[in-house]
Amino acid sequence: MKRIIILLHRYLGLAAALFAIVLGCSGSLLVFRQELQPTIPAQTLPAQSSPANYQAGYDTIRALHPRGEVTLRLADSRQDAIEARIRMPGHEDNTLWLDPVSGKILPVANSTTDGWRWLHSLHERLLLSEGKTWVGGVGVVILLVLLSGIIHWWPKNWAKAWRVRSDKGLAILIGDLHRCAGAAMLLLLLLSTLSGLVLAFNQPIRNWLTPAGHGKAGKQRLIKADVPRLPLDRLVSVAQRQLPQGRLTSISISAQPAKPVTLRLRLPGELHPNGSTLLSLDPYHATVLKLEKTEETTPWRRISSWALVLHDGSIGGLTQRILMCASGLLLMLLGISGVYQWLARRNKRLGLAKAAST
Repeated sequence: MKRIIILLHRYLGLAAALFAIVLGCSGSLLVFRQELQPTIPAQTLPAQSSPANYQAGYDTIRALHPRGEVTLRLADSRQDAIEARIRMPGHEDNTLWLDPVSGKILPVANSTTDGWRWLHSLHERLLLSEGKTWVGGVGVVILLVLLSGIIHWWPKNWAKAWRVRSDKGLAILIGDLHRCAGAAMLLLLLLSTLSGLVLAFNQPIRNWLTPAGHGKAGKQRLIKADVPRLPLDRLVSVAQRQLPQGRLTSISISAQPAKPVTLRLRLPGELHPNGSTLLSLDPYHATVLKLEKTEETTPWRRISSWALVLHDGSIGGLTQRILMCASGLLLMLLGISGVYQWLARRNKRLGLAKAAST
């Protein structure tokens, strides 16, 4: 039985090696994206006392992309730049950085921003439109490799459990390091893999758990564009009066005039870094159309929020982020060392067969 598990570990690991290298390397970089990506020059940002002007930023984006779906992502401090994401059917998503007071576009290298977006897409969906399913499938294979690996490693003699032989050649040394590192970091690797699986299959599981008809529009007040649209800042003030304890994290505005403006807030006790409370407002009359605290109404949403903060290290501060970065690097190294061991065994067999034939 153990022989079958060893073969399962070997060939599943070989099949998943390239994906482990890609996901491990990209994940390690994304954990420290905030520190690694370029910052807005301090001299281009307003004074801390200057009030934010969300409407000015939206006007700038709408002038450039009149048909785009716009999401303004807000930082913790009002002094920090606003990240504007624009989505248009048939076009790639675009990201711009805005001065929070004047609404002007700030000088950030598009190539760098595009590079981080590309890396995130690589990690999340392998650059494929339906790639999350592929990432989830790879995650299942990696999970089987980890579980079979610990069975493969489990020693009969614990005195030799952590033995690393440096005098038996490079292949044996790498094999010992592969086994010991995988066993030592197993829990961290399982945490990273399982949380990634939850995120990869988040939407299908949520759809499966959601009862038929739940969340569909019922009798809702129609949005009538019979007066000019209200400024975003007016809508933000309504949201702050409605939920004074919440921190506004994003504003989503549709290009269609009869669609609501959706504000996302993070309330005390919510796990998701961006919050899980959604407030939909009539953009013409500032009336509340819908208020949804998704972590309370949808149990799976709270599970997926836990998965996110465990996967990216945002709940445990710098220590957890270092550990998650280390798990990604180790996953990459395990993939590389696993391929090396397979090649070493293959070359050894070929050498023996050649020697036997002569």
